[in-house]
Amino acid sequence: MARLTRKQLKQDRFVEEVTEAVGLFTRHRKLITGAVVTVVLLVVAGVGFYRYQNELANEARIALQEALINYHGLDSRDSDPESLSFEPTIEEKEQKIKEPLNKVAQDYAGRLEGEIARLHLALYEVSEGDPEEAKTLLEGFLDHADDEVSALARKALADQLQREGQSEEALKHYEHLVENPTEMLPKERIELFGLYDALLATDEQKALELVKSIEERNGAGREMAARLRASLESRLGVMTEPTTTPAAPPPQS
Repeated sequence: MARLTRKQLKQDRFVEEVTEAVGLFTRHRKLITGAVVTVVLLVVAGVGFYRYQNELANEARIALQEALINYHGLDSRDSDPESLSFEPTIEEKEQKIKEPLNKVAQDYAGRLEGEIARLHLALYEVSEGDPEEAKTLLEGFLDHADDEVSALARKALADQLQREGQSEEALKHYEHLVENPTEMLPKERIELFGLYDALLATDEQKALELVKSIEERNGAGREMAARLRASLESRLGVMTEPTTTPAAPPPQS
């Protein structure tokens, strides 16, 4: 028998591997076909789910935007001068504000848009509805996963407690917000529009120290802090330091 060349050996080996692969596929045709179909279906399902989530997110944003437009009274009716002379009834407010917010809260429960809608329902109750129900709703947001939602709810709750004269309770919430500021509720805003009023009702000396510290930072709230300090010092009978440089004495002749 003639000796096989290296090239012939490689060709024979290739034929054997192909034959073995074909045989393997033939023996396991159903299993392999099923696996391929499963992978294809998973890919199609993943793409479909991704598209569905995108569409759902867009729908949720649009629905929330429309509900907030009604909430803030920015619809076309408010731009009509003739409509300003008619105060909407409670039923009209319920239909215009609460119903759209309720729908967003229900349709998109578990999403951030639904949570923001629920928060605004609580804020509506603060201004128009039952204060006790509003406080209960707001308390439900204090441990929310989104820091901004939690902070806005805490601020609204503190403000409501302050209006009711519960300054000690309000003070705890304001102090928490000062220690945990957010982009929408920075530290200085909480100090000037919340903490100061609570301190004023509980400890005027601490309120005075607060506005002095804000002045020393020389930030955006410095001028407001200076006015509050001057007003409080006047009420407390504290000698206010002069804000202008005294005139120089006339030269000696």
